[in-house]
Amino acid sequence: MHNIPGNISALCAAALLAASCLSSTKSEGGQEVIGFAPVLGTEVRSGDVSPFPEDMDFGVWAVTEDGDIYMDCSRVAYDGTGWYPEQPVAWPDGTLRFIAAAPYREDMVLEDDLSLSLGEYDLSREDGGLYVTDLTSGYGSSDRTVPLSFGRAVSMLDFRVANGLNTATSVRLEKIILKGVYLKGSFLSSSMPEWTVAGDKTDLTVYDSAVDGGNTDVTRSPQAFGKTISIIPQKSGPVVEVVYSFQTADSSWLTGQSETTSELKAEWEPGRYYTYTLTLTENIVKHTSGISTAD
Repeated sequence: MHNIPGNISALCAAALLAASCLSSTKSEGGQEVIGFAPVLGTEVRSGDVSPFPEDMDFGVWAVTEDGDIYMDCSRVAYDGTGWYPEQPVAWPDGTLRFIAAAPYREDMVLEDDLSLSLGEYDLSREDGGLYVTDLTSGYGSSDRTVPLSFGRAVSMLDFRVANGLNTATSVRLEKIILKGVYLKGSFLSSSMPEWTVAGDKTDLTVYDSAVDGGNTDVTRSPQAFGKTISIIPQKSGPVVEVVYSFQTADSSWLTGQSETTSELKAEWEPGRYYTYTLTLTENIVKHTSGISTAD
């Protein structure tokens, strides 16, 4: 995809391979209907791709050679044999160009320039996943199956924590809170993906020991806490608050302690995967970050 950073050649090659391996076809009223072969960027930093999740429907738009809309947000689902629109669509004469978004949502719109737009995306009400394709080249009835290469449109974050206090101090992590981020925005998948944030900055708890695994000792070497989260691409300048318990040889566990990082100089981009390593010290949580290529 030209508009989502990442291993594009791998995505396209995998989609074409999936299409060539898909042997099933479907007919409706004596006419062969359009089928799809989607692939999805994995959540592994290698840039590998994976089969598209069979429980995730997606929306497809198709445009004729004359620029007419032939499919308008048609819902595509896996039917046990392949990926087909829930309302079968027969191949027309001539060729079609396709663009798609996942998961399926009725409020995604095809613009006049054949990009996709989403007027309101609220991460607090979403599962975090949003994937789009570029507009394909032309496909016709002889192709039978259309390969679709989906790339991630949001950013991904995960966190690792290390104990940087003196060697006589034990630490247990209670919470990681990302403070001062936007959770709402609008999206446009033009030549470069564009996000426009909306609403007020808010706080997002990314790890809570009461929910995510109980009291875990923080070791000297960084270890992962919580799951990888999705975030709207933005320049938010957040900080991270770490809430923890500690114990020395002379004390019982002291709970509810907190330290905060300096401002993250973050510019989260679509399709990128960011890892933050947080090291607990006496006055501030030191942080370092790593940035991968897109999934």
